[in-house]
Amino acid sequence: MTISEFAAKIERAAARLDAEIEAQASKAGADLVALVTNRVIQTGRDAEGGNFSAYSTAEVPAFFYFNRSRNSGAEAKVRAKAKKKEPISYRDFRELNNLNTSPKNFEFTGAMWRGFGVLSVQRTSGGVTVTIGGRNRDSEQKIEWNTEQEAKSIIKPSKQEIGFVRDNLQRWVNGLLNG
Repeated sequence: MTISEFAAKIERAAARLDAEIEAQASKAGADLVALVTNRVIQTGRDAEGGNFSAYSTAEVPAFFYFNRSRNSGAEAKVRAKAKKKEPISYRDFRELNNLNTSPKNFEFTGAMWRGFGVLSVQRTSGGVTVTIGGRNRDSEQKIEWNTEQEAKSIIKPSKQEIGFVRDNLQRWVNGLLNG
């Protein structure tokens, strides 16, 4: 390969990089969202590998949970407890709805996680910045509230997740340079 052929190859790679970087960064952000969502829902682990706090065992009158169940069977169980004046905790409420009580995964209807995604992709002097979070007001509020309750971000990517996404982007760049 001559110097001029090599220069043309680098120029083409730079042009493709410039043209495709935002789309690739958006894909990388979507991958990161999927990795974070999977980790939290499947394992109940935070970005550092620790557990989130347990679901609340503080008891309240059962009627506080009226019309919040996922199905009529669970709603009937809540109403039966209310009729007997039995208090229930959020942990109990999850159990009545046939949901896991441990580990904590912040999933009841799934609305928060469905609304979690890539918010923006912005070019910077050093490349691209991808921002992830709640894409609608409901998801955003739930993520914020749960983050405040935990005193740490529930959607923070782990170092391993960031590394995985970075490696994929590096493979893409290498493909541009070698292609």
